[in-house]
Amino acid sequence: MTDSGETAVIALASLEGVLVALPRADALEPLRTLRSPAWAALLPGSIVAGTLLPLAMPSMALGLVLMAGVITPLLATVAVLEVMPGPRAALLAAAFALAVIAALISGWEGQISATALTALGCLAVGTALARLIPRRWFVLGVLGMCLADVALLASGVGTSAAQLMASATRDVHGPVFSQADIGRVTTDYPDLVLAAVLGGFLAGRHRQLLAALLVTVLAAAYGLLLLPIAHLLPATVPLALALLMLESVDARRAANRARTADLASALRSAG
Repeated sequence: MTDSGETAVIALASLEGVLVALPRADALEPLRTLRSPAWAALLPGSIVAGTLLPLAMPSMALGLVLMAGVITPLLATVAVLEVMPGPRAALLAAAFALAVIAALISGWEGQISATALTALGCLAVGTALARLIPRRWFVLGVLGMCLADVALLASGVGTSAAQLMASATRDVHGPVFSQADIGRVTTDYPDLVLAAVLGGFLAGRHRQLLAALLVTVLAAAYGLLLLPIAHLLPATVPLALALLMLESVDARRAANRARTADLASALRSAG
């Protein structure tokens, strides 16, 4: 993530929160039949491969950007039809309008439209992954992705890959759907996908909206506090932190229910 202004940081943090809030409870439900712990490896694996492969083969960087330009609008259609709540016809019309504006207008309207369309593509990918990963492996996958992100940036490898991808993006004439941009502040594709993964994991649960608010607050605070120090941040950190906080609350509640049940059982036995 690169520095450009407080408003942009808050806007992109809010976008991540929206991705947590959007998935329906029944979104992409048929994918549950394909569940396997192996899918959890895709979370850290995708960020490692997406960083190392372009460095090993620099020509891949432009290919990845172009591939995102083709696939993301298709994934956005999947998100509108299968993931988001609301009337399908109106949502499809809105997505089509975003695509037209992104393609024809080069100013801030085009940038925001391309960012929204990119987010929709990430919504489809993230929700699909949430359906494929078993619950007990989910936290491990998210933490693995966060640790890989931190390690790659701390080692400098992530910075080199980001510069290479930024150079490839500048070579594309037209909308780019490989990242979300507000002004000069950028959030990468994997960060948006992880927000959608969290939303898909919590879809239909009472804490989904709470998680969306928590992600927005943590991501905004994280960005605003650290951007003056570092221009490139592991943006998966606030998402992983939000998940750990929610899981910790659930664990305490489960422990309290177990103690209450044990106490009630002991009282019945004593009576």
